[in-house]
Amino acid sequence: MTSEKPETMKTLAKTLSVLDLFTDVRDEWRVTDISHTLALPVATTHRIVSSLKAHGYLQRTDRSRYRLDERAFDLGSRAVRTLDVRAALQPVLRDLVAETDETVILSVPDERRRCARCVDRMESNHSLRLSIDVGECIPLHAGATAKAALAFLDPAVVDDVFAHPLERLAPATITNPGKLRQELQLIRSRSWAYSYEENDTGAWGVGAPVLTLGGNLVAVIGVAAPTARHSKAATDQLAAATQAAVRRASQILDPRLRGDSHTSR
Repeated sequence: MTSEKPETMKTLAKTLSVLDLFTDVRDEWRVTDISHTLALPVATTHRIVSSLKAHGYLQRTDRSRYRLDERAFDLGSRAVRTLDVRAALQPVLRDLVAETDETVILSVPDERRRCARCVDRMESNHSLRLSIDVGECIPLHAGATAKAALAFLDPAVVDDVFAHPLERLAPATITNPGKLRQELQLIRSRSWAYSYEENDTGAWGVGAPVLTLGGNLVAVIGVAAPTARHSKAATDQLAAATQAAVRRASQILDPRLRGDSHTSR
């Protein structure tokens, strides 16, 4: 086995090295300076910088230098928010696992990729259980956690999702736009979502949005279980437990909600 990385990984490493150069101490760089500092060919550096500019991570100044652009700052702020939310809500997730004895998922919306990204997961004690990888991105139209996010996102994001084909991921994925819009109305009215084999065969679950006092979506907490443990009673129990968890989560993330009832839009 060769120890050399694939070419794509080399390019990625070089690209990240370029971004790492932009700091508070030095926030503008010329292509030639980047090339010299990183010992990269000028042509290679130019291709990387041009690609970062095309994707909104760098912008060119009037002095033929480059600085970080809006998308780089957006990525950084989202990372900080995600880390803060994950750390703050871990006690809530642990308690929900203890109460339900099923897999608990914390997701945040990724509007650019039209998905709900798993940022934390806690497993149940069952030998038969479901697992989702941290970092996995579920399309916003498929599954309880994703639908709970979609129902409370800005209308422009919702319209963007409907502007693309609704891919079938599992036997019961909702691919009909009209049916999905009805489903989102139901989710908004009761503040929780349900799914059965929508993004995974053999899986079902519930999800509910974590909202601020102003009704802004911060995250979604979901509970997933195998269909072998599905029943009406189990659905009611998971839904009630998840709703209680998101009320507590909202109070943690928005102190103005402490002592108040959960607010949704």
